[in-house]
Amino acid sequence: AQYPNGGYMQCLNTPGTYHAHITLNDGAYVHVMSIMQEMAAKTGDFTKLSDEYAQKAAASLEKAIDCLLKMQITVNGRKTAWGQQYDE
Repeated sequence: AQYPNGGYMQCLNTPGTYHAHITLNDGAYVHVMSIMQEMAAKTGDFTKLSDEYAQKAAASLEKAIDCLLKMQITVNGRKTAWGQQYDE
């Protein structure tokens, strides 16, 4: 599931646990983004995906990228790093 801010939770159906947070350190976020990219492009296992779902995946990916950029830590006006986990 994708949060309204564009982030993806680490695991579904885990409210109140750290699994419900946006997690970068184990690659979960980037992995979901990679899947959305394949879906949007209708490549890999998604060549037969409908245009409707490909467009939904593209929109989800755009939101995820925007969220990822907004989560980047700024120090002295310079983008420097990301935290490993974020609240939803």
